[in-house]
Amino acid sequence: MPYFRFPLKCTGCQQATRFSFHHTARSPAFLALLFPLMAALTLIVYWPGVHGPFLLDDFANLDQLGKLGGVRNWDTFYLYVFSNNSGVGGRSLSMLSFLLNDNNWPSDPHSFKYTNLLLHLLTGVLLTWLIYRLLLARDPQRNDALAARVALLTAALWLLHPFNVSTTLYVVQRMAILSALFSIVGLLVYVAGRDLLACQPRRAYLLMTTSVVIFTPLAVFSKENGALLPLLIAVLEYTALRHPSLNPLTPNPSPSRREGRDYTDSKTDSLSPAPSSRWLMLFLGLPNLLIIGYLAFRWNAILHGYRLRPFTLGERLLTESRILLGYLQQLLTPNLGASGIFNENPALSHGLFDPPTTLAAILAIFILIAGAWILRARYPLLSLAVLFFFAGHLLESTFIPLELYFEHRNYLPAIFLFLPLTHWLVKKAQHWRWLYCIPTLFLTLFAFLTYQQAILWGDQGKLFLHWAQKNPYSIRAQRVLAMGLEARGRPDLALQHLNKTLVDFPDFFELWIHRTLLLCQYAGIDPKTLTQLDHVARFGSYDFRTYLLLEELINALIQDRCLGATTTDAHRLLDALLENRTAQNSAGSKRQIAHLHGLVYLQQHNPALALRSFQQSQQLAPDIEAGLAQVSLLASNGMLAEALTHLKMLQRDLGKNSDKASTVQKSNFIAETARLEKIILDDLTKTGQPVTSPLQSP
Repeated sequence: MPYFRFPLKCTGCQQATRFSFHHTARSPAFLALLFPLMAALTLIVYWPGVHGPFLLDDFANLDQLGKLGGVRNWDTFYLYVFSNNSGVGGRSLSMLSFLLNDNNWPSDPHSFKYTNLLLHLLTGVLLTWLIYRLLLARDPQRNDALAARVALLTAALWLLHPFNVSTTLYVVQRMAILSALFSIVGLLVYVAGRDLLACQPRRAYLLMTTSVVIFTPLAVFSKENGALLPLLIAVLEYTALRHPSLNPLTPNPSPSRREGRDYTDSKTDSLSPAPSSRWLMLFLGLPNLLIIGYLAFRWNAILHGYRLRPFTLGERLLTESRILLGYLQQLLTPNLGASGIFNENPALSHGLFDPPTTLAAILAIFILIAGAWILRARYPLLSLAVLFFFAGHLLESTFIPLELYFEHRNYLPAIFLFLPLTHWLVKKAQHWRWLYCIPTLFLTLFAFLTYQQAILWGDQGKLFLHWAQKNPYSIRAQRVLAMGLEARGRPDLALQHLNKTLVDFPDFFELWIHRTLLLCQYAGIDPKTLTQLDHVARFGSYDFRTYLLLEELINALIQDRCLGATTTDAHRLLDALLENRTAQNSAGSKRQIAHLHGLVYLQQHNPALALRSFQQSQQLAPDIEAGLAQVSLLASNGMLAEALTHLKMLQRDLGKNSDKASTVQKSNFIAETARLEKIILDDLTKTGQPVTSPLQSP
C-alpha cells in the first residue's frame, strides 16, 4: 500500500503517522484535490468584479504612485513606500504591494483588483491550513480526514462569503487583506509551535515567539489592527488549544469517560503542555499592555478626533453595539442587500433606550462574550468563534474615532465563525451522510450571492446606481452616482440628481461644491448661486475631508474655468468657511483654508500675502510635506525670496517637531529641503536677486 509518511508531534512523541493515498472520501489526498476546485470556484465567482473601477479611497492612496513622476529610482521608491501617513507604521508593506501592479498614476484598476483576488485566495489557503493544524493539535485521535474536511468547508464558506466582496474588490482594502494574511500566518506558526511543546520544546518556543515577534510587525505594517495578533493568539490558546473536544456543540465528556485518552496535561486537558506562564506574560500579555499604554498616551489625541465627527465617544460606543450585531446578522444570514462601502451615516444611539435596541444589543454582546468565556471548557470551538470575532473588533469598533461602519472590518474576525457548525456537521455526517447537504447548500448560496455582487462591482454604472438607491442617506453614494453620470457624458443628469439630493440635504456643503463645479464646467454660475454657496459654507455641514473637492473648486474659480466667478469670490467663500463652527474647532480645517487663501494670492501675484497665508497654515497645523509643496509653488511662480523664507521656517519647524516624524520621514525631508534650498539659491544668483528674507515669520 502506498503511503505518505510525516511526523505529527503529539503526546508522548508518537512515531510518524501513516496516511493512505487511496482516493476515497476518507483520504486526505482526495480532500486535498478538492481545494483547487474550491479556489477555482472562488476565482470564477469573483472574476466579473475585477473589471470594475477604482473607488473613493483608492484615489487618495494610489495617487502617491505618481506624485513624484512615478516610482522610477531608489529615491522615489523610498519616498513612495513611506508616503502614507495612516497610523503608526504608515502601512508601508501595503504601499509596497501596490508596486506589483504599477509604478505610476493614473493606472488601470484591473491588475490591482486581480492581485487582491489572488491575495484573497492565498489567505483562504492559509486559513485552511490553520484550521487543519488546529484541529489536529486538539484531537487526541489525530483524525486527519475529519480535520481536512472541516478545514476545507470552513475556509470555503469564508472564501465565498458575499460579505468579503467589498474587501476583495476594493483595491485599497488590500491593506486589510494583507494584515489578515500575516495574522493568519502568525496563528498558524503559533499552532505549529504549540504542537511541539511536549517533544521539542526549544523548537516549539522558537516558533511560538516567531509568530508574535515577526508576524505582528508584518501585520501592523500592512494595517494597524494587526497589533491585535497577540490577543488573537491568546484567544486561540485559552479556548481551542486548552480544551480538546471531539464535538464543539456538545459538552466535553466527564473525566471518567476520558479514560484511555492520552492527555499530557491532565490539569488543562490539552494534548501538549501549555506554554509557560512566563512566556505567556512576555509574548502575549506584554504586547497587549503596550497597546493599552500607547492608547492611554494618545488618549487626548483620540478625544480630539471626535471634534471632527458628528458623534461623541459615548454615542460611538453605544452605536457600535448595534452595528456589531448587525455584522453578525449579515455574516450568518447573508443577502444581496449589503450596503457595500457606503454606510457613513448609520442611525446613532443617543442613549440606552434611544433607540431601545441599544440596550438589547449591549446585553446580547455581554451574554455572548461572558457565556463564551465561562463555557470555553465545554464548548471550546464555539467559544473560539465568539471570542475571536469580538477580539478582532477591539480596535476599529470601539473608542477610536473612526467611521462607524465598514464591512471590511469583519474580514479577519469572521474566519472561525462557521468552524463550530462545520465541525459538528462533519462529525455527525459520519453516520448521516445527508448532513453534507447543509454545507453544500450554504456554499451554493454564498457562491451565487458573491457572483451577483461581483457582476455588480464589475459594472460601474449599475454599481453606482445600486449604491445610491441602497444608501439614500449617504452623501458619498449620491455624489458617486453623479460622478458616474458625468463620466458617461450626461452632466445634465448628474446636475439633476444633485439638485434632487439637495432637496433632502440642503445644508451639506460637499453637495453644493459638487453642484457648483458642474455649473462651472457646463453652464456657468450666477450671483444667486455664489450667495447660496457662501451661506452654506458659513452655516452648513462641513467635513475636513471635503478639502480636495474644495481645492478643485477654488482652482476653477481662480483659473477662469468658472464662467461668472472671480478670485474675489474665492476669497469670500474661504472667509465664509472660516466662520463655520466645525472649521473653527479644527486647526486642520483652518490650515486647509489658509493654504487655499495662499493659492488665491499666488494667482493674484501677491507674494507677501501668499507667503503669510502659507506660514499661517503651517503654524495652525505643521505639515512638512504640505509646506514643501508650498515652497515649490512659490518658487515656480517666480517668488524665489518668499520661497526661501518659507523653506527656512520649515527647516526650523522640522527641528522642533522632529519627534512627530519617523526617522525615515525626517531624513527624506532633510534631503528634500536641502535640494530645494540649493535650487532656489542658484535661481536667485542667476536672476541677480538678493539672497535675503523679504518677510520674517509672523
